[in-house]
Parts: sequence; structure tokens; C-alpha cells
Amino acid sequence: MRSLLLALLVATSFVDPSQGLLLPSPKKVLVKKQICRKKFLAGVAGAAVLGTATAAGAAVAVNGQSNDNKKIYEPAPGSMDGKVVLITGASTGLGLESAKRLAAAGATIVLTSRNQAKGEKAVANVEEYVREQKGSTPKVYSLVLDLDDLENVKAFPNAYKALGLGNISVLLNNAGVMAIPDRQLTKDGYERTFQSNHLGHFVLTAGLFPYLSRDGSTVVNVSSEAFNFASQTTESGGGRGLDMKNLNGDIAYGPWTSYGLSKLANILFTQELQRKADASGNDWLTTVCLHPGAVNTDLGRNIMGEEKWNELKESGGASASPLTMFALKALSNFVLTVPEGASTQVFLASGAEGAMTKGAFYEDLKEKKSLPGFARDTAKAKALWETSETLGGVKFDPASIKAAGAAAVKID
Repeated sequence: MRSLLLALLVATSFVDPSQGLLLPSPKKVLVKKQICRKKFLAGVAGAAVLGTATAAGAAVAVNGQSNDNKKIYEPAPGSMDGKVVLITGASTGLGLESAKRLAAAGATIVLTSRNQAKGEKAVANVEEYVREQKGSTPKVYSLVLDLDDLENVKAFPNAYKALGLGNISVLLNNAGVMAIPDRQLTKDGYERTFQSNHLGHFVLTAGLFPYLSRDGSTVVNVSSEAFNFASQTTESGGGRGLDMKNLNGDIAYGPWTSYGLSKLANILFTQELQRKADASGNDWLTTVCLHPGAVNTDLGRNIMGEEKWNELKESGGASASPLTMFALKALSNFVLTVPEGASTQVFLASGAEGAMTKGAFYEDLKEKKSLPGFARDTAKAKALWETSETLGGVKFDPASIKAAGAAAVKID
């Protein structure tokens, strides 16, 4: 049923996730029956691998309510006392929700946003949430971070150090963009999806590595099942996997294939970081990644475009065509609310109740052990690491990076 409902949405003018292309309007789709049928079937095939917020528009029509009755994970009160949690992209959506619940469990939160105003608003939201839930005022801080500007990312560790909070227990790499309709370049000249979702976080993790607690720390990378949309490999001429020749979208760009590539990069980065940490004796580090589910967040603006997304939100769905409205209402039965969607990353950031597998991929609060071979490709993971060092202008060697106060990561 979920696959059929998603296919319906795919066929009603949103996207064809298997191709990364915008589909025709409903009228054109209905006229071209054969094309419609092919795209419908493509939607069925791709339905099970939707990434973060890929069905986000569905909840617009029903005010974000979900009928799944999914578990909302709450860390035990006091379980995060004395721990510093740094969350990227925490001014809205899953990041903000994670900040609220982890702060309520006692964590000191450092949230990042693209500008100071958004950060200050997020801090106020977290403080209000904890006061209402616990009757206390949490320790919450905000720092500006622009993952699309590597110089800003490289300067960030000093900004964190200035807070004087000590070691970081959890680094939650949550920020990201999704399915940008056209190829956009960052200030550094890299394709925005790749830099926002992977390269920026790679450089950030390298810079913050000296500040990770040697008494035990966790790096949580928010990935997605959309890694299955990764492009065909140009090196071999076939097969699925990370296309090392097209990381920057130079050869071909597709909103969904490029998004899938970045999410696959998240997985391979997670695995390689864990391998390097283990090999260098840094047994204090645990690195994991996850798929949060299809979540109602504003990332959905990238699916249908900024103008149409805002129009749908402002009208409560009234501006949608009858066919689109039908699809949205049907899909609302399985689209997760933000509190539901944040549960897996909150679960991992709070320690997974003491049973976390290093280097693993999680979904719905459980380890997923059936990743395809191209998502466990050690050669590609190593190549991605080396390329990320070159593109990011950093040398990220866990074996040589000392704790804060000693020589930090080398930045070119």
C-alpha cells in the first residue's frame, strides 16, 4: 500500500525518484498514458527507498498529523547530564526536535544555523520546550555555521572553543539539503548537495575531532534510504554505487541521483571513520548513520519548488489540484511527523540504551544489517575519504590528531 500511494504522488506532478527528473503536470501525465504507467511503476520501485522528507508535502494537507502511531523516543531524564551535544542544522525540523529532547534529558546543547537570528529563535524554542516539560532552564547555545562555505566551516572549531564548554560527547551531523531542482554551486565551487550533505560535514568533523571526548563520544550522520538512488558508476559502465567521477555533478546532475549520491557518501564516510578510528586505537569513538524515514519537514520545498511549496503551506493544501490533494491525503497515512522522524537520531545520540553497533546504519531505532554491497564498498569509502581531504583542504588522520589543547587538524 505504501508503495502504491507513493507511486500515486510520483504520478501527480512531483518527481520521478528513479530518474531525478520533474514530471509533467497531471493533465499531461493522464494524456500520455504509457509515460504515466512507466513513471507510476518507477514510483512503485522507488517507494521503499524515500529519503528524509521525500514525502514531506503529503502532510501539508493534514497539518502534519500522522496516523502511523510511531514511537516517539524519549531519553531517560538525566541520562544526558554532563554531556555536550553539537547539532548542525538545528534551527528547524529534525535538528531542532533533537535539540529539544536531548536538552530535556539533561544535555548541554550547541546548535548551529545559517544565521544568528535563526539560531537565537531556536534557542528560545528549546528553552521553552524544556521549561514546559521539566520546569527547568537548559543550557543551550547557538553558533553560526555555513556548510556551503568551507572557510566558515574551518573557523567553526575556534568558535566552539570560545564557548568554554569542554569536550563534545555527541556530534550530530544533521544539516542538509534535498533534491535541489537545478545544479547549484557553493562559494567553494562544489555542487551544493554534495557539499552541504557530505563535504562540509567531513571538514567539520575533522576540525572538531580534537574536541571529541576521549572518555567516549559519538558521531551521528543523518543519511537516508535514498542512497539507493546513487548514480550509475561511469568507471565500470554499469552497476550502482558511488560515482567518484561525478561527485560534483560535472558529468550529470539529477535532483534525486545527486541527493542519493550524497546520502551514500554519508554511509561510506561513517564506515571509513570507524575503520580508521579502530585501526588507530581510538576505541573511544563510535560512528553511526541512520535513515529517519519520510518526514514532514520543510526540505519538501525542494521536491515541488519553493513557490509551490509555500503556496501549499499557506493555503493548507487548498491550492492543490484535486488529484494532488487526493495523493497528499492518502500519503499522510504514512508520512512521519517531525517528532516521530527525529526518534532514531535522538535514540542514537543518547546512547541507544547501551547497545550501539559501531559503524552501523540504523532505521526505526534498529540496526539495518542488509545494506547492499555498494553501500559497504571499502575501496570506494577510502577513495571518498582521500578525495574529500583534497576537495576540503584538510588532512583528516584520526591516528595523529590529538585531543584539544594539542596540535589540531592540519588545515591547508
